[in-house]
Amino acid sequence: MYAALNEMGLLVDALQAKKENNYYCCHCKQRVKLIVTESRIYFRHRNKCNNEINERLIHQKGKKMLMNELSKLNPRSLASEVYLSKIKQRPDILVNGNFAVEYQCAQINADILTKRVNGYRSVGIKNIWILGGHYLKNKLGREHLKFISYNKTWQFYLLTLDSQQGIMTLFYNIEFIGPFNKMIYQKRIFSRTKFYKLFIFRPKLIQKLRIYTDKRWLKKIRKKNDLVSQRFKLNFYTVHKMTVEEYLKEDKFDAEFPIFANPAWQRRCGQMPKRLKQPLLKK
Repeated sequence: MYAALNEMGLLVDALQAKKENNYYCCHCKQRVKLIVTESRIYFRHRNKCNNEINERLIHQKGKKMLMNELSKLNPRSLASEVYLSKIKQRPDILVNGNFAVEYQCAQINADILTKRVNGYRSVGIKNIWILGGHYLKNKLGREHLKFISYNKTWQFYLLTLDSQQGIMTLFYNIEFIGPFNKMIYQKRIFSRTKFYKLFIFRPKLIQKLRIYTDKRWLKKIRKKNDLVSQRFKLNFYTVHKMTVEEYLKEDKFDAEFPIFANPAWQRRCGQMPKRLKQPLLKK
């Protein structure tokens, strides 16, 4: 996890945390430890064993809940933990032999996710990923982007299941807006007794407003002084003999697909678009 509560109950980013202070998990309120490595800085539960046991229980409860709800749709077949020898994978739930439902509670990186999604596709199995455990948040963050799916009804969307509370949340019409790829979306919550409504949910999609690069946004761009941004700004000035702030003054940013790894302000200044790893989206 990349943020935790300090002793005053304030949220602290791992990058600003100090080893001598105490920090607590935002969800379970247990003590966490600040881990500093060469590649990243993050918080980890002190008692990893207990956390993993709790995670397994949450996963089992959620899987059972999903099985119960899916059975109400009267599928031809419904099975849990079926081993698919051809791809050496075991989906949480397999519906009608050709549709996998994964309830993902533990952290997983984009490469492993891609391998598993491609494994299902290679044998003609459609798959949907529902997030729980570690990924349960009130708001979507960068760690959720790799799980985004798409359909015409919900546009870009993502599903989460809180098995403790019996709540399914649909984040839909997800888009980026503004110079820094701010995520905007609509949200609908379904209680356990209303899960069936998810399958017939046809929302009215709200059209997003555009953002203009006023003084506030230009100030934020000017403050971007990490190595990559500094190098980009210098190269831009060398070529165009003007700063990126001058170039972007009073420019406008419309909402766009949530598929880009590099920020909109850099792409607007000529940087080639870089795609996120999002295996559930068809290229």
